[in-house]
Amino acid sequence: MNDQITVTVLNGTDIGSTETYSVRQYCDTILADDTHNEYHALVKQMLHYGAMAQIYFNYNTDNISNLCITDAAREEIPESVEDVTVYDWLRDVDFYGASLVHRDRIAVRYYFTGDITGLTFVANDSVYTPVTEGTIHYIEVPGIRPQDLDQQITLTVSDAEGNILMVTYGPMHYIVRMYDDGSDALRNLLSALYNYHLAAKAL
Repeated sequence: MNDQITVTVLNGTDIGSTETYSVRQYCDTILADDTHNEYHALVKQMLHYGAMAQIYFNYNTDNISNLCITDAAREEIPESVEDVTVYDWLRDVDFYGASLVHRDRIAVRYYFTGDITGLTFVANDSVYTPVTEGTIHYIEVPGIRPQDLDQQITLTVSDAEGNILMVTYGPMHYIVRMYDDGSDALRNLLSALYNYHLAAKAL
């Protein structure tokens, strides 16, 4: 969030203008403007999440994005969440697990083992092509907004005969499970993500 992004406007070979800006600068502008009070809590949580991501991924840690934020609310992560549900009527493939991928938006990654030849993977009305790494196959459902982290996603895997494997999973499953089992850095990241989710959902 502290990375500077430079945009240059060109008119042919002539440089019209060059501007440099960052997410952090945008957030500082919002926080300094009392006409945007309703967004202050969200911006603070976003900056805190960015800072915890910097620490977890050991990125640009000399320039942490939330150093000026000391008054953001911190709600505790729930101790439990609805169970993951799996209905399996496919013989040659098994659901192996799921995780979150932290990018500009969160993605859910589903892992499978077995023979996936000829299978179709569908979630949120979209068809996904699996990636194979060794004996593990996975698909990613991307673009999950912070306010939707408590939503369940159902992935359906089907073969040509209509046999299916259905997995219902949500980002909150991963947040709750890994908060109990993860390192301090991961726990801090997940706590920040959860509070960012709450602030986004409150708007």
